[in-house]
Amino acid sequence: MLYVLECLFPYVDTFKSKSRHAARNIGLIAFNAIVTNLALVTLIVLSTNRGGGVFSSLSLDWKIELALTIVAIDFLTYFMHVAFHLNTFLWRFHRMHHSDTEMDVTSGARFHIGEHIITVCTRCAFFVSFGMKLEYIVIYEMVFLANVLFPHANLSVGNSLDKVYRVILTSPDMHKVHHSTRREEHDTNYTSLFSVWDRLFGTFRISENPRDIVYGIRGLEEDQTVKGMLLTPFKESKLDET
Repeated sequence: MLYVLECLFPYVDTFKSKSRHAARNIGLIAFNAIVTNLALVTLIVLSTNRGGGVFSSLSLDWKIELALTIVAIDFLTYFMHVAFHLNTFLWRFHRMHHSDTEMDVTSGARFHIGEHIITVCTRCAFFVSFGMKLEYIVIYEMVFLANVLFPHANLSVGNSLDKVYRVILTSPDMHKVHHSTRREEHDTNYTSLFSVWDRLFGTFRISENPRDIVYGIRGLEEDQTVKGMLLTPFKESKLDET
């Protein structure tokens, strides 16, 4: 739905070939999905609904436990996103997501398989320590995914509505800044769901002219094939030198 909308009402109309861009990203997403389903889904299931953990010891009402599950995972997501930017080793995997020079809804699921593996393993340890329930995690992931894809889409809700949207959630104008080639901009707006984390930890930033933002990673502009994206962690970029 978002892809159709951004084809009909594009925020910026600068794509060299939108279909080729989408095909490359979807090819990578399909590869990740196969690996994830074969190797990581079982790990997630085994790490949930185990009993024990922090939540079990507190004997919480289900509504409170669901709310705390959502807030706790979202905070972990923010913290890990910051780590993927600031840690040199983790950044080598995460920068593939940022190397996309043209951003649309398919960019929202374009991540290196190495990042997926690191993220899922960390989350599973978190699930076990809190004794989280799989059904509550699925609810979070559904809401999270929707609000990851929407801010990546080549769409805008207008400045006024975006201001209202980002009071609670990560908005399109917020996340466009995060994908800037300028390091002082892309090292901001780490949240993917609740915008409160960026405001709380001083990483919130808004651009006065989102249309002028240039996307990508300097030095990786040509590595946009599926093979090139998978090899990104092993290449140098000009941004790594700044």
